[in-house]
Amino acid sequence: MSESYKPRAVESWEIMLLSRDKVGATELQKIFSRGQTQINRYCMNPLCGDAQRNPLDRLKLMFEKLAQAGEDELVRASLNILAECIDCRVSPTGKPRPDKDTVEEECLDDYPELTELDRLIGRREHPRLVQRQAERVKQEVDETLVSYMTLWDRKYGSSR
Repeated sequence: MSESYKPRAVESWEIMLLSRDKVGATELQKIFSRGQTQINRYCMNPLCGDAQRNPLDRLKLMFEKLAQAGEDELVRASLNILAECIDCRVSPTGKPRPDKDTVEEECLDDYPELTELDRLIGRREHPRLVQRQAERVKQEVDETLVSYMTLWDRKYGSSR
């Protein structure tokens, strides 16, 4: 096998299995406060009779329930905490969709979010709160930009 080969875990149980191999079963036992048998069950294909829902599946289920309840921001905050160990953050996929009818309204929509960012910084709030607010500001500005580019394209032709 080539040294450049990297296992491609795509299912949560596969991720748990590779994690057990990389970190060690004993370390996973400490992390999850579970015995060897339970850790092994987390690492089994769900088609096996002894397999049990692993912590990744449980988190995913919780996030899905939160999203159904309209708590996308709480899910995003949770995922960002998990992603901190590799210096990453989650962001929406796809092109931002303006939520106002005109470019001018989109421009005005930017100010409250920017003002809130400045307020949080002035109050020396936790960096995670400030970072989330900065992401909201960026989202609003991106919506404004998309709205402007659409207007430009309609009026003058393609801007690209």
